[in-house]
Amino acid sequence: MSDPRVDASVDTFNDGSGFFVRTEIEARAVAIDGPFPDLQTAQRLQADQLAYVKQASQALKEQLQKATATSPAASTSR
Repeated sequence: MSDPRVDASVDTFNDGSGFFVRTEIEARAVAIDGPFPDLQTAQRLQADQLAYVKQASQALKEQLQKATATSPAASTSR
């Protein structure tokens, strides 16, 4: 597995009606597992992995939403 990567950036911009603070957080992880002895085994593990990744992705999404919703800029703009 490659090292998971998280890239973040924060900038400001003006759209003519006011100033904004933009926060971007991107996460990426790549894993290649195997080799497996046959196609059926690989396909079964692929299905298992898909279910796992769906749950893990939802947890990450919730954490990202929490991180941006509770930031100093978000708290001040409300």
